[in-house]
Amino acid sequence: MTRIIGESDAGGQDGVTLALLCEEVRGWFDGVPVEQRFVHTELPGLTFIRFCHPTEMGRGLLSPSLCLVLQGSKKILLGKAFTAYGGGSYLLSTLDMPISGQVAEATPATPYLGLRIELDVREIAALIIDMGIEVVPRGAETTGVFVDKSDAELRDAFLRLVRLLKKPEDSAVLLPLVKREIFYRLLKAKSGSVLYQAVVSHANDRGVHQAILWIKDHFKEPMRVDTLAKLANMSASVLHRRFKEMTVMSPLQYQKHLRLLEARKLLLDGSLDAASAAFSVGYQSPSQFSREYRRYFGISPLRDREGLKSREADYE
Repeated sequence: MTRIIGESDAGGQDGVTLALLCEEVRGWFDGVPVEQRFVHTELPGLTFIRFCHPTEMGRGLLSPSLCLVLQGSKKILLGKAFTAYGGGSYLLSTLDMPISGQVAEATPATPYLGLRIELDVREIAALIIDMGIEVVPRGAETTGVFVDKSDAELRDAFLRLVRLLKKPEDSAVLLPLVKREIFYRLLKAKSGSVLYQAVVSHANDRGVHQAILWIKDHFKEPMRVDTLAKLANMSASVLHRRFKEMTVMSPLQYQKHLRLLEARKLLLDGSLDAASAAFSVGYQSPSQFSREYRRYFGISPLRDREGLKSREADYE
């Protein structure tokens, strides 16, 4: 099943603001080689993205961030469901999340354009506490990743954020204010309750986040769920259920995804062969590694190594 969110031809004031954002971001790619996909700006955590051609469905690790699509469209696989989203829609993640995705619509004349800001959940939590914000849950969904369509107020806040790049003398004063407005607009959006629950869960479900951090730092090591549950001060069954609610995968699946993504980076670097990459990320059996690599990426590690650089994709 595929959900479709956002339309690239939005009209009215929403469309005007989106067009202005496209113009601003496109300008930062003037003179930049077509193969360069990112421009990292002087505003901390703000990056512009451009793809001139569609990409294959690939896998990567999505960090806490928000990516607003300005032009073109993307498609992600989260759990067992595909979500397609176009101009004016955004993907938001409050945790590090293995994810599959692709740029679906992009041409040299009309490239995919987007902007990305890094998120610090603690900043959003501080806003919730300082302003006494409460968002009534609209459902049981608590996953740390979701897609929604931006409204005129949110797009306007992003436009003011981007324009601060041309007024560096104003950034020190206005950047914190604009970022807080963006967080506020996100909390008040249609999916704001999902973001609110995800942020609150950082305080209420410290155990799950401790488990995620431990796996990230120790994914190469053997892992037992009951030992991880003790670290999280939770029962194994509760940890498994809450972990899957937040990440749409079990702790063991999360670890496996991190191992395979790291192994692919090592293959891309070219310094290790498939067997050495397997051992370096914690696999005891190269044959098991090859089977799981093929299942995960759809190609064997040996065949993947040669053409990996040309197929490398971004999923944020």
